[in-house]
Amino acid sequence: MNRVMTFSLVGIVAVLILVVVLFFATSDSRIGDRPKSVGDLGGNFTLQSYLGPVSLSDFQGDVVVMYFGFLTCPEVCPNSMTVIQAALNRLGPAEKANTSALLISVDPKRDTLNKLAEYTEFYHDKLTGLTGTKTEIDQVTRQYGAFYDFNEIESTTPDYGVEHSSRYYVIDRAGKLVASMRHSTTPNELAAQIRELL
Repeated sequence: MNRVMTFSLVGIVAVLILVVVLFFATSDSRIGDRPKSVGDLGGNFTLQSYLGPVSLSDFQGDVVVMYFGFLTCPEVCPNSMTVIQAALNRLGPAEKANTSALLISVDPKRDTLNKLAEYTEFYHDKLTGLTGTKTEIDQVTRQYGAFYDFNEIESTTPDYGVEHSSRYYVIDRAGKLVASMRHSTTPNELAAQIRELL
């Protein structure tokens, strides 16, 4: 009987952990925060790339897919980068020429500009890695309704984790945010959204 109760408790704890992980992977906001509509979000910003400062306005004329993450993210970010890669590869040459993608690292302490450049180049030559100071990153995440959070206990170790929302922010050729697509978005859905805006 004790063994059955132990297994039951372990199962309940595992389910609760899974629910919390799924919330952070699919939600735009923290628990208790009032969600904003896409029309209230977006705007220009400037962050740093390996080649120097980059502003969203530099991509005027392109459809931009933007994602917030970090390089040591074990699963969610690599999966999302693979979706962006596959979506870009579904576009024809003319479509690809007018499309860009941005990975904004929320972990500048570990994600140097060199590492960001290597990471993004691995996935696609149309993908640019950006980061900045905590103040700058906080500003951009607020603008786009994204969030991230460092666990205070874990942040004292080199391999600390970061909880963050996982969305594809799609920006039209005029620089306006038009869609915030869930983590479960497929490459075909993302490519279709890009094509609609080209």
